[in-house]
Amino acid sequence: MPDETANTITAQDGTTLVEIASVGTEDEAKLLQGFLEAEGVPAQIEDLKFHMEPINFGAMGEIRVFVTADDEPRAQQLLREREREYEQLDDDDDTLVTDDGVAEIDEGTQADSDDGATS
Repeated sequence: MPDETANTITAQDGTTLVEIASVGTEDEAKLLQGFLEAEGVPAQIEDLKFHMEPINFGAMGEIRVFVTADDEPRAQQLLREREREYEQLDDDDDTLVTDDGVAEIDEGTQADSDDGATS
């Protein structure tokens, strides 16, 4: 049963969808959607952003992420774990975080250029 205080909508097939996050950009919403789907939790995005004006305000600036009511507990748990892991990271500009955690960077290697030329 979904949380009574949560925003819910009913999909066309009658499935109850529960809002689990509201973010300010489409990129943030897609990152959350991808994260959840990588963990086996299908997610949908509802974009309420008013795109005709350069400034977003109130509900016209929200992009909401929804999951089914059945998936809500797992999605909430995943988001809490994700946030907890993020808060434990070293707060510096040299930390690169991937879906698999903190990445090790070998600064002794040089990336290949896009034009195929070698130095």
